[in-house]
Amino acid sequence: MALVLVVLMAAACGSRNGGERASRYEGLAVPASQLRQVPQMTFADTNGDEFRLAADTPGQVRLVYQMFTNCPDICGVQLAQLASVLRRPGAPPNVQVLAVTVDPQRDTPEVLRAYLDQFSKDFVGLIPGSEQQLTDLQNALGALASIKVFDTTTTAAPASAGGDAAPDHDMAHGDMAHGDVDYDIAHDARVFAFAPNGYGYAQYPHPTRQTQFDHDLPILAAIAPDAPANAGL
Repeated sequence: MALVLVVLMAAACGSRNGGERASRYEGLAVPASQLRQVPQMTFADTNGDEFRLAADTPGQVRLVYQMFTNCPDICGVQLAQLASVLRRPGAPPNVQVLAVTVDPQRDTPEVLRAYLDQFSKDFVGLIPGSEQQLTDLQNALGALASIKVFDTTTTAAPASAGGDAAPDHDMAHGDMAHGDVDYDIAHDARVFAFAPNGYGYAQYPHPTRQTQFDHDLPILAAIAPDAPANAGL
């Protein structure tokens, strides 16, 4: 069973301090001081082609989600929810789900594509070329580190892929086997939402209600690609 602990964001997330107006988003709003832009990174997609997170998604809301195909429940739940949200009448058409595997050794292009197709053939599956590239992505997102937690009855050599280390918060855990070695992968379970102007204004941990996505995605989708950073605050 996956375990998710919701990370408590800065007090400015979700509402404003000092009597300022409440956030326009029903997800976790990112305060102005913590805004990040969509990472200028290139990954391999499930066709084996290069895919640039920013340059290949102009005018889109990018929903960046770290996942892996052996995740026992949380990844599938969130991907199914996103697919349902984007199929609803009236959903904005300029929304792209970018699913980045945290387990590139197991998630080959064929495996990842088959998994994502269970939810939507439109989801883009992306595979880091190295542990360092995964670390770089997590740092760029402000995500928690993905960690391989090994079964010490079969090995005493744990490994991890870095990010902003803050263990046990908003992490999804999944059991899987690597040869004769069993290990879990704990990873950041948030969906990171970047508007068409490239700024990430909201995040969505598990569990997020579908109505929250229904409310927020049209707001994000309406932000012009050339809008300044404060347009989405």
